[in-house]
Amino acid sequence: MGNDVLLEVVRRRPVLTTLQENALTPSDLTDRLDLSRSTVHRVARQLEAKNLVERPDGHLELTALGDVVADELRAFEQTFATAQRLEPALTTFHETRFTFPVDAFADATTTEATPRDPYRPVNRFMSLVAGTDTLRGVDPASINPLHLDDLHQAIVDGMETDAVFRPGVVAELIRNNPERARTAFESGNLTLRTHENLQFGLTLCDDRVGVGIYDDETGLLAMYLDTDSPAAYDWAEGVYATFLVESDVVDWRAELPQD
Repeated sequence: MGNDVLLEVVRRRPVLTTLQENALTPSDLTDRLDLSRSTVHRVARQLEAKNLVERPDGHLELTALGDVVADELRAFEQTFATAQRLEPALTTFHETRFTFPVDAFADATTTEATPRDPYRPVNRFMSLVAGTDTLRGVDPASINPLHLDDLHQAIVDGMETDAVFRPGVVAELIRNNPERARTAFESGNLTLRTHENLQFGLTLCDDRVGVGIYDDETGLLAMYLDTDSPAAYDWAEGVYATFLVESDVVDWRAELPQD
């Protein structure tokens, strides 16, 4: 199928997807799509010539080929809309070695920062933390000070946490919060790792996976996507496993200030 035919098929998507619902007379199709009678007859002849439409008993209906094409047009429309919504994630992952699975995040909850509420994404992340017993993650940024106490308490209370940060972030966290760091590590529920090259956030809770996209200028979490999609979770497991192999476990006793 040549490019000209593909272009024509895409242009005629409304006709094909409408006929997928049920067969219609040209007059009914004219009314349904608000097209002129001459346009409907011309389009019908074009689609018949490509074996996408037939007209038994004067009704226009899809052929088997036409039905498959209509399905693909609907899928393309949905993928395009999803890709537009998730464009910040696509842009970020385009600069990494990982491929972002658009289809797996098609139904994801999307939380974006706004000028009036710049912390909406991180608040969404914290709402997931409140309902999980395990937390694994990759994060290029430091923990928001507003949520440090809540994260610390969750770890001390039993949330098993294994996270990968940049070395400087870990050093700063421990240096600025030595007592909280000590009690978190001594609980046995916290493992920190370091990796030099982190460009996005990734969190795996008990039954949801999240992806964090950061603003290059402010360093704040600009978008957070989370879903319970099994496909997304499988993808996240693979990405996280890659970072685990490449990261170094923090020797927290050596990092803490000595008395």
